[in-house]
Amino acid sequence: MLDKKKSVRSASRFAVLVAAATLLSVPEQLWSAGLEFPDAGTVAIGRGTAFVARADNPSALYYNPAGLSKHSGWHVLVSGNLIIFDSSFLRSGDDLSLVIEGGRARPCEAGEVCVGNPSQDYSNFATDTRPFREVSSSQRLGPAPMLAAVYGDAFGVEGLAFSVGLLAPTSFGAPAYPEDGAQRYALQKASILMAYPTVGVSYAWGPILRIGATFMSGFAFINQSQAIRPEPLPNDPDFNEDLGGDARLTIDVSDGFIPTGSLGVLSQPLEWLEFGASVRFPARVQASGNVSYEAPSSDLHTSHLVPGEDRVTVKQSFPWVVRGGVRFIQPRFDIELDVVWEQWSSLESFEVDLDATLDLGEGRGIEEMPDTKLLKMFRDTWSVRLGGDVEVWPETLTVRLGGFYQSSAYPKDNATFNLDFPYAEQVGLGGGLTVHIADWVDATIGYQHVFQPRVEVRSGVVQQQGQPTFDGQQIGNTVNNGRYDVSIDVLGISAEARF
Repeated sequence: MLDKKKSVRSASRFAVLVAAATLLSVPEQLWSAGLEFPDAGTVAIGRGTAFVARADNPSALYYNPAGLSKHSGWHVLVSGNLIIFDSSFLRSGDDLSLVIEGGRARPCEAGEVCVGNPSQDYSNFATDTRPFREVSSSQRLGPAPMLAAVYGDAFGVEGLAFSVGLLAPTSFGAPAYPEDGAQRYALQKASILMAYPTVGVSYAWGPILRIGATFMSGFAFINQSQAIRPEPLPNDPDFNEDLGGDARLTIDVSDGFIPTGSLGVLSQPLEWLEFGASVRFPARVQASGNVSYEAPSSDLHTSHLVPGEDRVTVKQSFPWVVRGGVRFIQPRFDIELDVVWEQWSSLESFEVDLDATLDLGEGRGIEEMPDTKLLKMFRDTWSVRLGGDVEVWPETLTVRLGGFYQSSAYPKDNATFNLDFPYAEQVGLGGGLTVHIADWVDATIGYQHVFQPRVEVRSGVVQQQGQPTFDGQQIGNTVNNGRYDVSIDVLGISAEARF
């Protein structure tokens, strides 16, 4: 009879968790391309994302899979973070005349094919030609769920743990800027979903050594649009940005198999001291699908893509991520210091391979749309995270606090910085608390604010995309010079249940 009652209680608890998971796992728009802001999980953001040595809840699947072996029995985590993303761009409007060579800009000399910025802001032509209007994303909110379950001391084997989960990158993938804004040649809007179904395993030889591993099979759905210039571009910055000459290009691609994984290790040689380390392997996105094209409003002849010749593939790499941490443990509090290195220097550019043909209409012929490489020229990044927990009310209430510093992956002169992934040098502060509601469930809230200094780009190398000239040169205007302001807030709530 007691077993039956226990079974009914467990089933009821599990139903509550499933219902919460359903609400928190509504498809979100997330993308982690080039840069992420630190990091995932409600407990972790409350302690400055310093969690690689502690790793004692199911989010260890993300931070350090060796920590999965700290569990006994079933543990289920349902975590939902709300990302509040504020970004704005004020294009400088400087009358620059540049030559782009090897991803760097230099002054244009007489007789060279140059790029520049227009003397008039055509997106604001009806009211004033200058200065440029400041643009901001009209979409500011996006969810970031994490779902994970751990079976510890699995099948009666002490120290053995298995885990499954759904992990998402920590980035904002649903920006929406004005279609006619000064940023339109870089981005108009995007709607992007990415996630990693994950399995993990861990084993412990006592507290001295724990090891763990995960395998992740990611998927991505990307829909993104921007303005382009469909005709060969003359050496005239003003002509190049007449709104009537803009076409709209939209890609709709997906990749159903993005394999990667991680390894982790933990060691607690002393009761008050614990070390942790983990490494996440690189991943490669190769998303294929269709491209659509809307002709310029001033085009007297209807141009369109040739049916059946409208394919596109987007290629992008994710880096090695190495985490290390040390944790100082006392009966009612702990403090952890982590260092994280990410090999973003492996990402020189995003590749866009077009297998598409444009029919200019009215017998004017057809043109193959050129492949494109969007320069990023990233550097490796590193970050320091410091945080900890304090048990204020034993077995009832725990509070936490922490912060981090993360360097920028963009070049020192920010030449490739743009609104597509506007993450630079950052400082974050977080806090939170956990209430131990019952012996089988904890509820946690967390908050993190990410400060990002203003980014000024004066020697940008991001150009309009369009048809190249007869000799294959791309001479579109530089479009990323200006001032960028970004701030991020993350509000999290989670529940962890034990069965």
